[in-house]
Amino acid sequence: MEIRETQIEDILISSPILMKETLKLEDEPRLIGRQIIVPSGRLDMLYTYRKDLFLIELKVAAFQKKFIRQVIGYRDDLQLFQQQGKLIQGNIQPFLLLPEISDSNRQAAENEGVLCEKYNPETILKYFYNDKLKPISAFVNIKPIDIGIWNIHLINKFIYHVGQTNSIKELQHIIKGSPKTLYNKIKFADELGLLNWSSKNDYIALSETGKRYVSAKDAYFEDKLSEEQANILKNQVVENPYNSSVILGIASMVECVFTLSKTSYPVSLVQLENYFTIYSGKMYDWQTEKAQRHGAKMYSNYAIDLGLMAKTEKNVYLTPDGFKFVVQLQLHKSLKLINNLVVN
Repeated sequence: MEIRETQIEDILISSPILMKETLKLEDEPRLIGRQIIVPSGRLDMLYTYRKDLFLIELKVAAFQKKFIRQVIGYRDDLQLFQQQGKLIQGNIQPFLLLPEISDSNRQAAENEGVLCEKYNPETILKYFYNDKLKPISAFVNIKPIDIGIWNIHLINKFIYHVGQTNSIKELQHIIKGSPKTLYNKIKFADELGLLNWSSKNDYIALSETGKRYVSAKDAYFEDKLSEEQANILKNQVVENPYNSSVILGIASMVECVFTLSKTSYPVSLVQLENYFTIYSGKMYDWQTEKAQRHGAKMYSNYAIDLGLMAKTEKNVYLTPDGFKFVVQLQLHKSLKLINNLVVN
């Protein structure tokens, strides 16, 4: 693997349990220091383990005999520090951590008092992703979903009725249509943050955002999305990009168009369909061209409803609001990730 040693070192230092497993220890070692300057150079890591000191030299390259001389030099330097009273007493055990090592080279190192342990850089990087990035893994795993609603305004008539009753069963009676269609509209409105709803009971109500959305309806064209409603949802997406699958899908669609515009503009719909599928993590869900086209069309429709994009039969464009949206979105996404890492 091509990677800088310091990146593997960072992960090992931040994960004592990983160092324990790498060195095949019974307990977790305790770090004394890293990148310690000694007369013969700079040693990578120094740990205490029970009554011993573990001198760890990490390599991402294949074994070389000079590694043994290097780590022995570090050991001699540390022993001198001990004699001078500059380092706590204890047996110093040198280690070489290597991605690969032959039995003969391992034996040659052990003959010099240096223990060698293999590690897998891929395993360590996967560990970092699955463990250390847990605070943001929920964000990473959110993906767009297909609820079967082609445009945002298609939920308007339903939303306006929610204020009349908190019973889904009563809503079904008022609105008519199939239970599945009603469920899709409820799910979609909930994804946009317009509802307080639990799929486990019959209760439904408008959220505070939903109440503002209803108040902002067009008095003459209730089945259309008013400018104020579009702005409410646009702010909802840009300020809370990870709140739901639909919201993140809208944000991702606009980001995709912006990224592809660096290569050619306007952006080809065919190119967008493939890129959006990969960018949003749906490559294994939308495997056919039809599924990719379906997903891209749905989320581009939502972005158009909010005034962020425009499209013809073949191409997609960003509007002035779309360009501003991308800049604001990057800021809010970064803040959400940073805040979540700090909290956790």
